[in-house]
Amino acid sequence: MSNFSDIKSSYQAGRLDKAGYIRAMYERHEVLLDHARHLGPTNLAGIRITPGEVTATFKEPPITLVCPAADTRIAPIEAFNFGDYERAEIQLVRRLVGLLGGAQVRFLDIGANAGFYSLALAHWFPGLGGVAFEPIPTTYGHLLRNFALNDVTRITPRNLGLADQAGELVFFTYPSQSGSSSMTRNVDAADVQEVRCPVTTLDAYSAQHQQGADFIKCDVEGAELFVFKGGTELLRRDRPAIFTEMLRKWCAKYQYHPNDLIAHLAGLGYRCHVVSDGRLAPCPTVTDETKETNFIFLHRDQHASVAAALS
Repeated sequence: MSNFSDIKSSYQAGRLDKAGYIRAMYERHEVLLDHARHLGPTNLAGIRITPGEVTATFKEPPITLVCPAADTRIAPIEAFNFGDYERAEIQLVRRLVGLLGGAQVRFLDIGANAGFYSLALAHWFPGLGGVAFEPIPTTYGHLLRNFALNDVTRITPRNLGLADQAGELVFFTYPSQSGSSSMTRNVDAADVQEVRCPVTTLDAYSAQHQQGADFIKCDVEGAELFVFKGGTELLRRDRPAIFTEMLRKWCAKYQYHPNDLIAHLAGLGYRCHVVSDGRLAPCPTVTDETKETNFIFLHRDQHASVAAALS
């Protein structure tokens, strides 16, 4: 009897007496106490169970996220398992956005997933506005729920992907790890699903909605080069600071190397940095020895003072 329904059915059918029923139910309830014992050292303030939903609240930033069924890699689960979720990165991003203008910053969250970065920046910089792009419909539903839970109203959610072309493309998504969704099959997981999602280019979206940018966070599981190629005019015009993931193994799925993205952005005046011990360090090229997977690009003219403050 592995779940509440089986236990209750056995009791109601007379296959389990009252004492056995109580013991069996408590074995299931005991996991709540086990969670409580292990919550203290983490950056989670608490876990809340309500009918049909489990949510978790972080200590810092004090944001609340829904915990979807089956998703083993969602931010609160990662924080419980490993103590926190991208602590060094989010704190550096917080400093960076503060230097860029705080609540006045125009923010683009590309590959928003459940919205952790949008939620954090909206908390730290009340009034900060922008757009959060998430193409996968189920994940987009979680994003909407998290925005509602945290009263985020100035960042506009869009059920839309960004690439170097407009149209409709196939995405591979995984309920067990929604953050691995991509236009290539990056993960060998049995629960893979194929969904067709609308995509556009960053330049086309910017022109249609008169949307500018001062800071871009981009995490699209290997397709980052195509996002930024589709946003070349916006990058040339606005010169936003960029925080992006670049994994060699994911980029290879799209038949390019992170250095191709570095070269593309260098042609627009950007310099690449890694986050090292809470500060920025130059990273002119990615090699086999590069351990970092998150990078910050700053424009050599637009962000000279910012680069100096964070180095």
